[in-house]
Amino acid sequence: MAAGAKVGWSFMGTGTIATELVVEAIRSVGHSPLWVVSRSKRDADHFAEDLGIPHSTTELGPVLQDPSVGFAYISASLKRRPHYITAAAGAGKHILCDGPISCTSKTASALVELCRGARASLVVNQRLRASTIHQTMRRLVRDGDIGAVQSIVLIRGGPYQAPPNRSARDFNDGSGIYLDVSVENIDLARFLTGAEPVEATALITSEKMVPSQATYILRLSDGSLFQAHESFRTADIESMVLVAGDRGALIAQGTLNGRTSGTLMRRADGRNEAVPVRDHDVHLATVREFANTRGQTPSWLSQGTDSVIALRTVEAVAMSAKKRRTVPIQG
Repeated sequence: MAAGAKVGWSFMGTGTIATELVVEAIRSVGHSPLWVVSRSKRDADHFAEDLGIPHSTTELGPVLQDPSVGFAYISASLKRRPHYITAAAGAGKHILCDGPISCTSKTASALVELCRGARASLVVNQRLRASTIHQTMRRLVRDGDIGAVQSIVLIRGGPYQAPPNRSARDFNDGSGIYLDVSVENIDLARFLTGAEPVEATALITSEKMVPSQATYILRLSDGSLFQAHESFRTADIESMVLVAGDRGALIAQGTLNGRTSGTLMRRADGRNEAVPVRDHDVHLATVREFANTRGQTPSWLSQGTDSVIALRTVEAVAMSAKKRRTVPIQG
């Protein structure tokens, strides 16, 4: 890449609204979106034209061979993400991918090893980690502000609404929503506490073979308990993330729905105190942190290994619900 040239990005997949937001975030940090690749020539062309990206294609070859491209953003469907990760890593591109990176922990683990061997960073776009409220909670927990963590409770629910998509055929009927949501929630619990899931106990109700509500409890490595309630059958409710310690508690509301930044409250000595937190653009924060690290160990971004752990935990949750017993989490 010529000295002084802007770092180029390729976009692999065009399926989510986050992609459009990431394009502007990339430009905001002084980088250049250069390529859009999709299985659909029409989708690639339309995406490139709408967002002012110079090149579009259905072939990976020109994208991977372009020396101006240092980073790849992958927003393809879940089943296509491993294909694009493999190709980008093989070409030595650093990768920012929508999460989770695959359908199973086994495939995710293989992708992590592949990227490690290729010396290509693999970072997962987990918007909940980018939230200033969640980052503040993490700092307060680590600083001992609420004492030793005893329990974490997470509640999110409301009628399922598919995210806006550029193409009608991208519509998701909701059958995969619980994988995405559970991975997000488990990753957030690990992020806030620094503890690892040890075993899972779960109850899941289904409708027409598709999960409708899920409640599960994880025992974490620090001895605390994480309880999650995920539902897309309830009336719309304010999401809540509670981290309770032996000297106080932190309560975040409205931080999980993606529509507002939410609020943070500290409870201690029987009183509630609002914690002021400055809002920011989570996509810009993620892109900036990813671009600045350039393959080094970042401070808070979700790595490919984090996606592996979350997927293993989700698999244990599903097994627990099926077997109706507590299931240990492997690895």
